[in-house]
Amino acid sequence: MSDNLPGNDRNSNPVPPPPASSDAAHAPVAPSAPAYDPAATNHGAPAYNAGPVKPKGLALTALILGVLSLIFCWVPVAGAVGGLIALILGIIALRKGQSKGLSITGIITGAIALVIGAIVTIGFFLALSLGLSAVEECSNGAEMVEVAGQMVSCAGVN
Repeated sequence: MSDNLPGNDRNSNPVPPPPASSDAAHAPVAPSAPAYDPAATNHGAPAYNAGPVKPKGLALTALILGVLSLIFCWVPVAGAVGGLIALILGIIALRKGQSKGLSITGIITGAIALVIGAIVTIGFFLALSLGLSAVEECSNGAEMVEVAGQMVSCAGVN
């Protein structure tokens, strides 16, 4: 490096020397922070009160049961029964003044699950009765039976 650059001179010091006076009495003192006083920060304003917390157990149960019933509405009987219970719990929660959004959502999901579950359940039992009557006819010795407008062979039924 070159000797003529600033700061390369051994006699020059870039840091200024400390003050000549070491007397602590003349040194500036940092102001201390005031002590925390909660009463002083309130300034007479009333405290915020959100009011009593509304219970929402029935409404939440209706919502959860309604969603589960929608998921299981394709299972005969389960979707219809779960949807009916969710519908009833949602109506009770709404009348008791619980969470309106949860209650209405529980009512809607329960009603949809009830309708779909009822259709699936009715269809299941109709198909079951048709199948049982066909098996009964085959057991009585028929070679062919009619199931849902189609002729089915009784060869594999004993």
